[in-house]
This record gives sequence, structure tokens and C-alpha cells, in this order.
Amino acid sequence: MSQVPAVVWALFGVLLLIAGLGGYVVGTKATEDTAAQAAPSAAQQDSDAAAPPEDSEVEKMSKEEIAELVSQVEPGSGSLEPEAKDGAFDATIYGPSGEIQSMADILKVARRDASDPFAYGAVDAPVVISEFSDFECPYCSRYANTTEPELIDQYVKDGLVRIEWNDYAINGPHAVSAAQAGRAAAAQGKFFAFKHELYTASKDVNGHPEFGREDFIRFAKAAGVEDIDAFTKDLDDETYAQPVEEAQAYANGLGIQGTPSFVVGTRYVSGAQPTETFVEVIDVELAKVAAGEVSVPR
Repeated sequence: MSQVPAVVWALFGVLLLIAGLGGYVVGTKATEDTAAQAAPSAAQQDSDAAAPPEDSEVEKMSKEEIAELVSQVEPGSGSLEPEAKDGAFDATIYGPSGEIQSMADILKVARRDASDPFAYGAVDAPVVISEFSDFECPYCSRYANTTEPELIDQYVKDGLVRIEWNDYAINGPHAVSAAQAGRAAAAQGKFFAFKHELYTASKDVNGHPEFGREDFIRFAKAAGVEDIDAFTKDLDDETYAQPVEEAQAYANGLGIQGTPSFVVGTRYVSGAQPTETFVEVIDVELAKVAAGEVSVPR
């Protein structure tokens, strides 16, 4: 299991709270869903003392130059689907791929674990989107139903982008229960199918859907979860209560305040932004890889 890092105050204080820093913050605020707020971390409280990061050379390029670099990037070749390790999936996983101590460690937010049941896309894709979301969040539902499918078609299926989910269940008991249900589905390799069923069911709901036990079982069956008895037992026993809580603590430690939030390569995107915004950020991050500014772990 990945461990919550010892995050220093300068890491995401700048990243999340100061707008307009050479493309590091995209969006007008860090919180789309204001129904519930995470407690401010030391990273946020001390952020004013940190200097903004400088633009990379790629970020100074024209769109045409960036597009040329994107055309040169080498896609990942790994499987889109997670691969069970020793015949099982670890549904307790959370956190980064290593200790995060400074802004230089931002790429470690991505786990890049081939057996990660909360990931979709090649493990060696040039860019990873680390999503921090809540199943009760209407803005997360909007992103899941509009933007994510387009990103999957445009980037993920071609091996250019990998998506990794992080639980950030901040919208009350229903959100916590839904996160546990997602992990119960993940234990059987069906997290993304379960996620699709849940967000499809909530796309026309005005506000928080407040799904419950019977809804989760219905979504699990539609998602193809084979052992519904095991799924139901995990729900009733709150098998995944602790990792859901620890995942939230990890997000809080990074300075994440609202849902949905995304770390896209080395950049932060706040809220359910239009697809065009994500495309712009992804292309810059792909160009950084092609230009050698960012190295992809192999």
C-alpha cells in the first residue's frame, strides 16, 4: 500500500491557491463543490510565503510548436486495464508512488502501479491524470459524463494518458459509503465499470444523489461484479472504511480542497473544466515529455 507522504508546506500551497502561475493553476478557484470543505492544511496556511514556479520552456511555446512536439511523443504500450497481482486486486491502495517532499516530487502523485484497480490506461503512458473525486459531487458527475469519455477516446486509448482515481469523500456519509462501495467493486476488478454506472445514474440529478446500499448493489450488478455476496459483505462490514479515510487524509495533506480536482502531469486543474481546458493542459504536458523536460518512469 502506498503511504501518505510527509508533505512540506511549499508543495501544493502555491499549486492550489495562487491563480495564474504560468499555467500551474487552471480554473478560478480550488473548490467546485462547496457543500463540504476539507480543513485547510499547513500547505495552504503558509502558501503566501512561497514563490511561484517559473514557466518551463515548453510553456512559453506557441500552440503550433507544442502540437509538433505532441506528434513526436512516444505512447505507452502497457495494458489499458489493471492487471491482477497474484490473482487479486488491492482495493486498499491509496496515495502516491513515493514520498513527496517538494514541488520536484509532483510526478509521484501518480502511482503508476500496473495492478492498481483504480487506474485506466497504460502504466507507462507519458502523462497521468490523478483525479480526486467524490461520488456525491454533481461536478464530478458532470466531468465523468462529459469530459472524461472524450479524454479516453482522444488520449487514453492511444496510450498517451493514464487516469488514476483518488477517493476524496468529503460530501458526508453517503459519499463515504459510495467510496467504500467503489473499493468493493475494485476488489473484483470492476471499479471503472462501477464508477460509470454510478455517475450515469446521477447525471440528471440536481444536487447530491444520496445513493444508498441498494443503489450500490444495483450498480455493481450492472458493472459486472461477479461475486455480489462478497461485494455486499464488504459494504455491510465497512471493509474499506479505513483506506477511504486515509485517502482523504492524503488529499488533505496535498492541500486539495474541493472536488473534482486533478493533477495532470506537473499541473493542477481545478473543477469540472471544459474538455478544451484539459486538452490544452495535456498537450503541454505531453510536449514536456517529448522535449525532455519531464521523464516518464518505465
